Amino acid sequence: SVLIPAGIRNGEKIRLLGQGKTGINGGRNGDLFIKINIENNKKFKLQGCDLITKINVSPWEAALGKDISIDSIEENITLHIPAGIQSGEQLKIPDKGYKDGQGGRGDFIAQIQTVVPKELTEKEKELFTELQNISNFNPRT
Repeated sequence: SVLIPAGIRNGEKIRLLGQGKTGINGGRNGDLFIKINIENNKKFKLQGCDLITKINVSPWEAALGKDISIDSIEENITLHIPAGIQSGEQLKIPDKGYKDGQGGRGDFIAQIQTVVPKELTEKEKELFTELQNISNFNPRT
C-alpha cells in the first residue's frame, strides 16, 4: 500500500526506498518509483489547483437567481446563482479546490449551463407563452 500525499500533482513521482528490483550480486534492492496520473471524471476537471465542474440550472433559476447545493471533492457547498446569470459564465469559490501541497487550496469553479426542459406541461407552455407575449427582451440584439 502507498500513501498518496494530499496535493500531489499530475506527473509527480513517489519514491519507495528499497522496494524496487533486487540488487545485482546480492546488492541492496533498488527504489520503486510510482508516477501519478490524475484523471478527470464526468463531474470534475482539474486545472492546476482549480477544480472545475459544470452546473446545470433552469431558465427560471438563471433569471431569478437561487441558492443551490452542490458537491465538491470534500463537502457539500451552497452556491449562490445570481439573478440574470448567463449560460457559460463561471462562479468561483475561493479555497475550495484541490490542495496545493503547501497548506493552501485552489478555487472551485462552477461553469453555469442553462438547460431548457425538453417537454413542457400545458401549464408550463401557457406560462412561457405569456412570458413571450409580455417580455421586451430580445437575446439577439
